[in-house]
Amino acid sequence: MSVLNNPSGKIGKRALIVVSAFNPAIIADMQRARMLAWELPKLGWDVEILTPGASEVRQDIVEEQAATFFAPDVPLHAVGSVGRQVFEALGSHTHVWRTLWPMLKRGNELISSKRFDLVYFTTTAFMYFALGPHWKRKYKVPYVVDFHDPWIREMGVVGQSQRSRRRLLEWLSVLTERRVMLNADGVIAVSPNYIEMLQARYRGGSPAWLAPSHRAVIPFGALDHDLIEAAKTIRLTEERRTNELSICYVGAGGAIMARSFALICQALRELRSQGNVVANRVRLRMYGTIYNWKNADAKPLEVLAEQIGVGDLVAEFPERVSYRRSLELLLQSDGALILGVDDTGYMPSKLFSYGLSGKPLLASVRRDGPAFAHFQKSPKLGHAIWFDQSNEMPVAEAADVLSNFLQEVAARQSFDRGAILEPVLAPNMARRHVELFESCLSSQSKQMNVK
Repeated sequence: MSVLNNPSGKIGKRALIVVSAFNPAIIADMQRARMLAWELPKLGWDVEILTPGASEVRQDIVEEQAATFFAPDVPLHAVGSVGRQVFEALGSHTHVWRTLWPMLKRGNELISSKRFDLVYFTTTAFMYFALGPHWKRKYKVPYVVDFHDPWIREMGVVGQSQRSRRRLLEWLSVLTERRVMLNADGVIAVSPNYIEMLQARYRGGSPAWLAPSHRAVIPFGALDHDLIEAAKTIRLTEERRTNELSICYVGAGGAIMARSFALICQALRELRSQGNVVANRVRLRMYGTIYNWKNADAKPLEVLAEQIGVGDLVAEFPERVSYRRSLELLLQSDGALILGVDDTGYMPSKLFSYGLSGKPLLASVRRDGPAFAHFQKSPKLGHAIWFDQSNEMPVAEAADVLSNFLQEVAARQSFDRGAILEPVLAPNMARRHVELFESCLSSQSKQMNVK
């Protein structure tokens, strides 16, 4: 019987989920695993987590109040590192390389001593994917990989001292991705663009995941538990400036978001030139925009807003905020922003969580990307302005979209988007994972019977 028809959890399949960080650390690329840890057991799949320990990851992502965002009683296998000083002397400050061997060893111990039906890699620390072929060959356990971003990108412009190392890493990534993808049993991605890219690259090798039931586009989901939990700790004592309209953005800023943010600022300037009184009440507050920001450093989004002529309406707070605080800021705001990067495949990780909050929502994203497609398909999700490779929405049209958004913000409207978001909420996201996992196991069983 399929577990999809037996949600009591009696079948007892078991997945080992590999991530780059976990409780008490919270970072974007482990959010999928965190949500699955809540939902997969309800569908008959027990979950265990393999991850670098909290002492190995960036300490700014370790949160004191993280525990309530994680499902209780999920076995967590945290590893240390080897050769930290050696790797740092070679110029590597990420924890991935120094934890790769301990992750391999601990994974060997777990898989050899327990019955794991499947290993699932869901992280942007792609070198952990390389463990999949080893475990499959040694223990006959299938594995599925999850792409939040492309693994292989074109090299950017780098200095002479970095060029050799970057070329070596690129060469290693190409070889490793090929081995991983030719042996993977299933592939999940947040964007259809990433699946299409991988199909074009590896079709000739006929990997198992080319079967339609072994690949799926599953965007980042939303978990209502998170907003409920954050609502408990909202700082009610904070003074509210009733005449101001607080519009919140939490996430990466800098050069990668300059194009999307500039379009919003230009539209805001256009509204002010038209005498729109609501526009003057706006305060765009941008949080957590620059990793490792120091007090003397520039605030790029503030500078950009100043150059466009709306600097008085923008405040940037570059220091990282905790996950809990990011949700508190969202819930306390009058509206929310989503910014996109200049990449057709980019899917904002916060899109559906922001939508679930009920706040008026405005996005500035690629017209040919998956986020814009969601706004086109479900207008109740919010408002979107666009740019593409060589063009952007005319400022007058963008100003009209912004004006409609600001009317909702000024009215402090709240939207019940439960119906349109149901397909991307954590329970349905987990169900789609189970469908793919079971398909992979079914194919493996058939192959073993043939042999």
